[in-house]
Amino acid sequence: MKNFWKAICDSLQYAPALVLATVCSIGIALIWSSNITALYPVIDMTLKGESVQSWLEKKIAVSNDRLQSLQNDKNQTSDAVPTSNANSFDRLINEEISAKAWNEYYLGWANMFLPQDPFQTICCIMGLLVCSTLVKHMLMLANDMLIGYVSTNIVRGLRMRVFDTALHMDKKTYQSFETSGLLAAITSAAEGLSSGLIAVFGAAIREPLRVIACLAAAFYICPRLLLLSVVLTPLLIVCILYFNRKIRSIASSILGRNAGFHEVLLEALSNVFTVQAFTMEQHENERFRECTKDMRRASMRMIFYTGLSKPFTELIGIGMVAITVCAGAYLVVNKQTHIGFVQICDVPLEVTDLLIFFGLLIGASDPLRKLSGISVVIYSGAMSANLLYSIIDSKPQVAESTNCSSITGTHKRISIRDVCFHYHPSHPVLDEVNLEIPFGKTLVILGPNGSGKSTLIQLLGRYYAPISGSLQMDGIDFQCMSTKELRRKIALVSQSTELFNRSVLENVKYGSPDASFDEVVDASTMAHAHEFITRSLNAGYDTVVGQGGQKLSGGQRQRIALARAILRKPEILILDESTSQIDMESELQIRETLKEMKGSMTIIIITHREALTALADEVYTIHNGRLIPSQHKLAAA
Repeated sequence: MKNFWKAICDSLQYAPALVLATVCSIGIALIWSSNITALYPVIDMTLKGESVQSWLEKKIAVSNDRLQSLQNDKNQTSDAVPTSNANSFDRLINEEISAKAWNEYYLGWANMFLPQDPFQTICCIMGLLVCSTLVKHMLMLANDMLIGYVSTNIVRGLRMRVFDTALHMDKKTYQSFETSGLLAAITSAAEGLSSGLIAVFGAAIREPLRVIACLAAAFYICPRLLLLSVVLTPLLIVCILYFNRKIRSIASSILGRNAGFHEVLLEALSNVFTVQAFTMEQHENERFRECTKDMRRASMRMIFYTGLSKPFTELIGIGMVAITVCAGAYLVVNKQTHIGFVQICDVPLEVTDLLIFFGLLIGASDPLRKLSGISVVIYSGAMSANLLYSIIDSKPQVAESTNCSSITGTHKRISIRDVCFHYHPSHPVLDEVNLEIPFGKTLVILGPNGSGKSTLIQLLGRYYAPISGSLQMDGIDFQCMSTKELRRKIALVSQSTELFNRSVLENVKYGSPDASFDEVVDASTMAHAHEFITRSLNAGYDTVVGQGGQKLSGGQRQRIALARAILRKPEILILDESTSQIDMESELQIRETLKEMKGSMTIIIITHREALTALADEVYTIHNGRLIPSQHKLAAA
């Protein structure tokens, strides 16, 4: 529940709305108990044909008779009884005087606002009950709206924090959560937390207040009879705790299965053409069927225990009412004040008082029944909060420096010194790599798949931090630089081109939003993309490329990505197999473009194509994790 409390603390920024919601809940509780208290006197008056005034006058007369009787009894026995008994008479007389005073107060108000005719009185009271019920529902609507406002704002804020955290994660941290886990957190977990917060600030406050209002009124009528009715409360608490423990574990299980569900769904639909190409539709259907079966099984367990908890709590509640009914009926029928040797009341209860007492207990049982279901929602919200805050509170593997150093103007040199890196300690990827890259140099790095070429690029972009050694720019360690400043100097074109489901223009301008259309055209022309954009695409630069650029060919996607990198005007241009899907003619044209750009920026080319080594000032090969000067450039020349 620790993380759920964090969400509750976050909600305190909306304290005015929560205070207003609580005021509404108090109003609902008071109207709820008042309606119950008012209903049974009306029934009594209906049966006897009395008005409110005559009913109150009768109660005042009864009080006068009791006072006279008590005073006579006290006077007759004052010399023959101990002082304690005399004090008992004084207490009873004071209670009766208080009851008479309240009835006289009510009579004054009744004479002012209620008619004398019994039928008109009943119609008037029923009208008041209808109006008070309308006010109660208006307060409930206001309560729901205020709580909804707070919870949706909190959840929106958490979603934004999770999304922002995900965007700034280094690769290792991101891979620990994966896209499916982040998606589950932003969608399902956020919804679960929203429901939990609504339950806490809404029903978890409103329903107990309704219980308290009813029990307080019942306590006023007969305190000892109320205490008798709660003898089964310990059993009710044990029952609720047992089912809550079961439900909490199931809620956690459902959240975990939900992340697996998103994983299967994303993998299959994101790679749908691969699935079709290898005729694996049936296999993916089976995976999806299994994960949904697991979710169904967990959901059915949740439904079972939730459903089972309701009859148990309701039976115990009915048992509490039954005990009170039997005890109260015994007192009224036999005109008794004691049950056995236990005194329940000072004077015998009237039928009307007992009816009101029963009504108040029944009125308290309804919110108690609702509270048993609320705990399920709160525990589900707590499990959702654990997932959300585990992402928000995650510690990045590549930490941002608190005292960042900056480089004014264009950098002069990048230094890689004794860099070692591994994803797993038993499988080193880079081993004491050393390299000096002056600004304006063009480097080509060769090597087989898995040799560490792309890993070196990831280190340059600070997506990972080296295990040992350092990367420096003009003598400043990357760890002491702002990651944002570093990446603004770099433009990366990778083999797995990533485009957005937006227009060609928006994709080229991505990262350079202030660029003019003419600059976009110039960058596209340099990347040899302008011709196919204007001739092959129906809407030209306004053509929407589809999710991941699926409406374009592989070569077209790479040229748009290259245009995007050129438009950024970087100090360091990194091409990671960026021409692997481009035809030979286009590659030759791009080589000419790169040749023109030489000297104006640092260019690092990761490639398998030895023809590109002709562009290089220096060529290196990665072998067994070490960077070795290569002779390929001489061969290519």
